[in-house]
Amino acid sequence: MKNIKKNYIYISAIFLTSIILRLYNLNFEDLWFDEIASLWVADPNISINETVERNIEVNQGPHLIFTIILKYFFLIFGYNPDIARLVPVLFGILSVPTIIYLTKTIDKTKAWLLIGFLISINYYSISYSQELRSYSFIFFLSLLNIIFFIKILKNNNLLNNLLFYLISLLAVCNHVFIFIILFSELLFIILFYRNNKKIFYTLGVNIFIIFCSYLFLMHDSISAQFAIKEFWIVQIKIDFFIDYYFSRFFGSKIMGLVYLMTLFYLIWSNRKILINHSSKLFLFLLIMMNSYFIPITYGFINMPILTDRYIIFVLIPILILISILIFHLNSKKTRNTILTILILTTLVNNYIEIFERKNTKPEFKKSFLFIKDSNSLNYTLADNVIFNNKIISNYLKLVNSKNTKLRYLKNVNNPSLKKVWVICYLPVTNFSCNKPLLLNNNFVKRERKSFHLIKLILYENLNHT
Repeated sequence: MKNIKKNYIYISAIFLTSIILRLYNLNFEDLWFDEIASLWVADPNISINETVERNIEVNQGPHLIFTIILKYFFLIFGYNPDIARLVPVLFGILSVPTIIYLTKTIDKTKAWLLIGFLISINYYSISYSQELRSYSFIFFLSLLNIIFFIKILKNNNLLNNLLFYLISLLAVCNHVFIFIILFSELLFIILFYRNNKKIFYTLGVNIFIIFCSYLFLMHDSISAQFAIKEFWIVQIKIDFFIDYYFSRFFGSKIMGLVYLMTLFYLIWSNRKILINHSSKLFLFLLIMMNSYFIPITYGFINMPILTDRYIIFVLIPILILISILIFHLNSKKTRNTILTILILTTLVNNYIEIFERKNTKPEFKKSFLFIKDSNSLNYTLADNVIFNNKIISNYLKLVNSKNTKLRYLKNVNNPSLKKVWVICYLPVTNFSCNKPLLLNNNFVKRERKSFHLIKLILYENLNHT
């Protein structure tokens, strides 16, 4: 009874910590371009069909389910960028008790306590819980997928199969990389359950139906993705194979090395447990390996597609393998040494990441405060792709919806216009801020001001009367 009460206290403390850290400084940074695009796609004032079309136009299909959830959130609570990040935060928070539950279902040690601690303060998880993209949602759905896969292995009934199908279909419709998990699960049952005809055929057919359903529902998205000839992701280099994005996942090169070396050591030390038929841990090893192998292979055959956030779900097998395998070490001294190093370094690193956080995104709001206090309240955007400016201007109007003094000008070629601020969002203007083509020779540069990733230039019309 005392142990049960203790466990509830621990879980409550972990859950509360995860909530506080994911809400802390939620809007510390303004939205960057991908988040601004999410905001535009999820506009509650357009139809569902238009939302789907915009999603294909902007995302080529992925992030669809998250976008629809975001759209209905705006319909209920208002189209406000200041509350938008509450949606990814919700999924980030829900992932913490979910991964604890998953760990408890496959291991009876105190591993759930360690993984709860590690994920609750993991800055990578926190940062993507605070970003208006679907990566925290992907992480959450990946956990649910694995939970119901394991439930089917234990109890192959209709309800578990139906829930596995629905969750997996939602997940792959939101991001195609979830098929990596499904492929790993299929490989797992081929390796360990081929003699169990009922489970083997049930799960095999279920995964096949998920694939067919995806092809039927997402054919426009698939066409859009195959039409891509060039992608922004660059080919991996040789140094990738000594890091595997661990420095991104865990906050620094040193922390990445700590976690990577710990993982390798634990896998080697517990290799007999991993290949045991009764252990589900080999599934997580498969997911981890395929999360790298499949995108890398595709990248060499066609085009590079591997980046850390696309495989955010790889944190699940990494943290589960580390947390469980630590408690299966025979040497208590070794176990305690690894736990001490891991916990202390994680605490120090994540304290720095969370509480000494630096701004990395464009400072639109600071720019507007400056314009508001200047001698001109007119602003326009620097020359750019029309589509990009449409997305950015939508965000700027929402940010300034309560400030009617500032005026966004689409057309600046107006004889009565005296002064206008040009806002250059540097990452989308190739870090240049040339005079807009619509401003004629009568407009001369009078003032400039720089903020992070934003440059403001004031132009004055010399012929204004």
